[in-house]
Amino acid sequence: SRGEGLGNQFLGTVRECDAICHLVRAFEDRDITHVDGKVDPRADAEVINLELLLADAAHVERRLSRTTCVGEERLALETVAAALEQGIPARCAGLSETAKFSIKSMGLLTLKPVLYAFNVDEIDFTFGREEALTRIEKIMESIQYCDPANDAFAMVSAKLEAEISVMNKEEQVEYLASLEMDLAPGEDFEDFLSFKVLPLMAKDLLGLHLAYTGPGVPPERSRTTRAWLCRHDGLTAVGMAGRLHGDIQKGFMRAEVAQADGLLEFPTYNAAKDAGFVRAEGKDYNVKTDDVVLIKWK
Repeated sequence: SRGEGLGNQFLGTVRECDAICHLVRAFEDRDITHVDGKVDPRADAEVINLELLLADAAHVERRLSRTTCVGEERLALETVAAALEQGIPARCAGLSETAKFSIKSMGLLTLKPVLYAFNVDEIDFTFGREEALTRIEKIMESIQYCDPANDAFAMVSAKLEAEISVMNKEEQVEYLASLEMDLAPGEDFEDFLSFKVLPLMAKDLLGLHLAYTGPGVPPERSRTTRAWLCRHDGLTAVGMAGRLHGDIQKGFMRAEVAQADGLLEFPTYNAAKDAGFVRAEGKDYNVKTDDVVLIKWK
């Protein structure tokens, strides 16, 4: 079998992505016909997974037939080919980081992390939320050609989000209350919607961390602040400087480091320095979560 026929141009575009988000239908609606005549989230997910697996198998086979495929690359692709033949995606083939790097240019589809977004109706998303999540968890456990240990999933409701998008805040709260969506104290219903949930899950799936950068001068001189997504593991102080600007990296002298929570206990940054809360680190310092880093450069 050659699957359901995803186009080569489409697959070529997906190969350039870092992760795959798979939107899976999990709602019944007589007005929206399913191509197979019935709604089966597990089967739909498996069809796409198999298509990606078959596309990778053909891609790997072509590369292995080339005389230029040698060394670490050939060993990695032979391992992947054996896994794909057994219906195992490349991300489950047990490749080392070195092996993955050697075949990175291949853009293997089944090597990419996957996020399944199960699209349910407004009732399952609100009133029947717990039961729907339980059903989805069971579906995830039974999907073939996936990585159940690492593939992530979320529950979304495109219909609900479309309906509330034209309402004001008060109307949204009343509508959700009519659907008996109970929120715990301090919870905001927007925290459950796809535009909040999916980006955060994708960030975690890719092992990315969010960093905020500013000019390090008084606010009356500049209020420019930016948010960056970066891989955290092994990110050094000088490496972070390079993310900001090449000149800052070249002129790096030292990094002043403090923990965010503790820093907020002081009225000013200088007060924290005077109290000995801020420490100096060199260029090889590995930046940690919740670090506040002031880079000194010349």
